[in-house]
Amino acid sequence: MSDKIRQKDKNNISVYIQGGEKKVMTKFNKKMINVLATATLVAGVAAPIAALTAPTAIHAASSYQSLSTPSISSSAQSNATLGRAKVSISQASIAAGASFTVTLPKGFEFSGANNGVGRVTTATDSTYGLGVYLDAQDNDDPENIPSTGYNDANAVEVTKLTNNSAKITLNFSNSKDSADLYLNFGKVNVTGPSNGPVKVAIDAASASGLTSGEVTIANVVSSGQVSLSVADTVSSEENFTATLKVKEETAGSLANNNNIKFKLPSGFKWNTAGNATVLYGDIASGDVITKIDGDTLTLSLKNPSTKQTSFQLPVEFYVDDETSAKEGDVTANISGSATTDVSSLVVGSYGQIGGGVTVATPTTILAGHDEQKLGDIVIKETVAKSFVNGRTVTLRLPEGARWQSTFESNSPGSNFVGSMENTNGLGGADVSYTDSDKRTLKLTFKNVNSTTDAGTLKLKNVEVATQPGFSGDLNVEVGGSQGLSGTVKVATVKQAVTLAAASKPTLTIGLGDQQVGDITITEAAKEAFVKKDGSREVILELPTGVRFASTPEVKVTAGDVKVKSVSTDTYGESNKGRLSFYIDSESATPSTITISAPKLTVDRTVAQGDIVAKLKGSAVSYTAYKGATDNTQNWKDNNTAAAEVAIATVGTPAPGATSTKAVFTLGSTSYTVDGQTKTAEVAPYAENGRTYLPVRYAAEALGVSPQNILFDKATSTVTLIKGSTVAQIKLNTNLLTVNGSVIRMDVKAVTNKNRTVLPISWVGRALDASINYDATAKTVTVENNK
Repeated sequence: MSDKIRQKDKNNISVYIQGGEKKVMTKFNKKMINVLATATLVAGVAAPIAALTAPTAIHAASSYQSLSTPSISSSAQSNATLGRAKVSISQASIAAGASFTVTLPKGFEFSGANNGVGRVTTATDSTYGLGVYLDAQDNDDPENIPSTGYNDANAVEVTKLTNNSAKITLNFSNSKDSADLYLNFGKVNVTGPSNGPVKVAIDAASASGLTSGEVTIANVVSSGQVSLSVADTVSSEENFTATLKVKEETAGSLANNNNIKFKLPSGFKWNTAGNATVLYGDIASGDVITKIDGDTLTLSLKNPSTKQTSFQLPVEFYVDDETSAKEGDVTANISGSATTDVSSLVVGSYGQIGGGVTVATPTTILAGHDEQKLGDIVIKETVAKSFVNGRTVTLRLPEGARWQSTFESNSPGSNFVGSMENTNGLGGADVSYTDSDKRTLKLTFKNVNSTTDAGTLKLKNVEVATQPGFSGDLNVEVGGSQGLSGTVKVATVKQAVTLAAASKPTLTIGLGDQQVGDITITEAAKEAFVKKDGSREVILELPTGVRFASTPEVKVTAGDVKVKSVSTDTYGESNKGRLSFYIDSESATPSTITISAPKLTVDRTVAQGDIVAKLKGSAVSYTAYKGATDNTQNWKDNNTAAAEVAIATVGTPAPGATSTKAVFTLGSTSYTVDGQTKTAEVAPYAENGRTYLPVRYAAEALGVSPQNILFDKATSTVTLIKGSTVAQIKLNTNLLTVNGSVIRMDVKAVTNKNRTVLPISWVGRALDASINYDATAKTVTVENNK
């Protein structure tokens, strides 16, 4: 069963989400049902207010009021009970002998005792066709009788004039008080009147002090008609109720052989019908019979009523098939054997529940920093009660960001850095963090909105941490069991510091003291250089094979940050240059630090291309050094640089690469290079179906100069430099590195007589050479590819 929610205005069915300004809707979203009061009663069943004509004399001071206007059928009937009217006579407005006539419309005649008219003793007596009751008020007090001439025996005379008219005479003066007359039309023969209001004509002489006019005492409706309407109710969480109101316009309209069928549109089904509440009439609650068959509800009465009857019936319906249920009014078609005043009835409005996640003003935050505040995140219902108790909304940060709570702890539990503010009863939410890296904030709603207005939950002062080097929009992915989806921008991330080089000179490999341009480090905002929790170091790291020839000058050229302890100590990384210094005090204004005219030494192992310097250290990459290890391990392993820039380029290839052809013979130390015979210390050999060549002699045979064949005993690594190709082979491993790219070989590099040997296929891969093996001659031919 879908989730369904009441919506007061069926003309304003909102269907939006999704995150930010994006609107997303799927057929799996849960739904809402809003029960509306829609059908009106027939026009004739109006409020019983008399339609009176204007008085015929300016001094007339009487008025007429309908007290009841029952509905009757248009068929002929005897002794029908019609309504009652009240005649109000203002004080001192009549004299003894004042009279007026009462005339029924065509098709109606007085019946009952005393020729159908007479005076009665109560205001509701229905003995006669016209029964008149007098309330003389103070006019009949003994002390007032001399002046009013009141005599109860003949104070009111009712005389029948015709079968449908009578004269009423008042034999006293009402000089001491007002007076009221009640006209009770208790027994009237009906001979087939037209549909509509039954109006009695009142006619009085202009000098009588009474008013002429007319008053409605009944309504004639089609025989057996039933009026239908729907009362507005509030839906519960799972069952969605409407209240049907059923009114017989005449007694017996819903006999046991008459019924009404309510058929819901496609995609909806009735659930249950409750016990009826009888509003008036002579039936009991148990006399209302209902039957449900999927989308059809059938209603009837066990026994026909003998009085006009009205009752209310609570019913429930639900969305059975979301794919076929259409948005908008849920209209039940009316059929059956009974006559009804409508052929269809709008019993509700169907639309998408849900809401959206928005951030009105995304903030700007710094990469590599924690405690960075986001713009207020607002989670809002589309309509009231859209959010179901126990449902969740998740907010997932991208890989380069973490919620502050998860940055600080591997097990943040329900900790939440920020505050919650709610409106319209949406209530708070329980906080938790999901996924292995804890970058998904889950809100579990525990209080359903109890108002009729859409509610909001605002997350204020929420903080995040971002990895060094992150830049651009910080977008949160919205999800969860509540059905919301999409993304919303919560902040713009900019680099905390930028790195720039004044120039990009071309350097030569194998030379030292090569000068490059000034390098500047600039803060994007004050305090971008961090000094907290022992994090103060700034490191400018060079690539492998490039070192600082000397310690350059480091100075603050703008702003007020302070630095100290400048050093080029490599801390054991003898083949990788680095310059470091410490932040002695944070800046009050964004500052710039300049590394003036540094000089570099470039090893022969450095490949052709850019020399890229990287800015690291806890003062600029705080989040790569602090925070919860499990949740930010990737930052520590791979994202420690806050910025990087090319400060030079290597444009001169290593010398010594020529075009050659060498031939080796298995088992022989003699080999030829371009036809000239040479001798090696190790002969090629076959083992386990593989042919091995000595790497050094193969390299020399391909024109690699001896100074470009390097061996590092500390790491057991052979480095070969052939033109722009730098190949490295680490002994006793299967790792071959070509221009920085690691290739895993299917065998390990080994030594034979202190010489590194490899299968011929990997020799060709390392030196970019073509290799051919002649099985008959047992020779291996090695040629340059360039």
